[in-house]
Amino acid sequence: MAKQKSKSSARSGYGYGGYGGNGYGGYGKTDSMFAVQEAYKAIRTNIILSVIKDGCKKLVITSSVPHEGKSTTAVNLSISLAQAFKRVLLVDCDLRKAKIHRALGIPGDPGLTNVLSGLADITDAVHATKYQNLYCLPAGLAAPNPAEMLASERMSSTLAQLETQFDYIIFDTPPINVVSDALPLIKISDGVVLIVRAGITVYSDFDQALSALEFIEAHIVGVIVNDDNGEEEGGYGGYGKYGKYGKYGSSYGYGGYDKRRSVESEKPAEKEEKEEIEKID
Repeated sequence: MAKQKSKSSARSGYGYGGYGGNGYGGYGKTDSMFAVQEAYKAIRTNIILSVIKDGCKKLVITSSVPHEGKSTTAVNLSISLAQAFKRVLLVDCDLRKAKIHRALGIPGDPGLTNVLSGLADITDAVHATKYQNLYCLPAGLAAPNPAEMLASERMSSTLAQLETQFDYIIFDTPPINVVSDALPLIKISDGVVLIVRAGITVYSDFDQALSALEFIEAHIVGVIVNDDNGEEEGGYGGYGKYGKYGKYGSSYGYGGYDKRRSVESEKPAEKEEKEEIEKID
């Protein structure tokens, strides 16, 4: 996919921008790692101020196409919220390409599909993680009908039960231009964050994703740009009603959407001053 070359490449009124720089987690570069950590703190603050309600807040993280860093963002945003003394549940709703459990070092099942199919109780499927206040409901066993499962009555009742136990529930969902699995969750959520990636996302994909979200009257909290070097040429700028969000590198693999190679290797989290960043390849 071609990289967009100017701010005119984004639909008017839908802004990007933010913090950080090129590269993810620094890979030994302290200044880059610090920029990434600050970016997530800024995103966390924006979300807390944008989704104001009593009780549990439900937030969907999605993207237009694969390889945009959606799952990486979902994990690190969840960690950041948990570090703010919020009780957070991260739910892997990408039932076709589950990976959250690998990033957090927990079992992949029992998980969501086990609960929805009646094979496990929700108390057995929610796993504690190494991060204080952060819990994860992994995808579970592979299912032949992920879209139907996520839109089912049992999914609604499961969420109603979980909402009483957490301050935030973060849903990692498949790219909405590829499959429609995320749309039922977006309709019942308190907000959705759309992930794009410099050099990967093109305007037509971005516009298609926005149209789908607007059609179901989704509350679009903001847009996050991954892997942006901060230069105006080739970036997406920082303007429009969705304000500024973070910039940092990442990648996302999704079963053969195009001919790009899906990177399956994983790198361990790096630490600095008790702030931890996860990368999902």
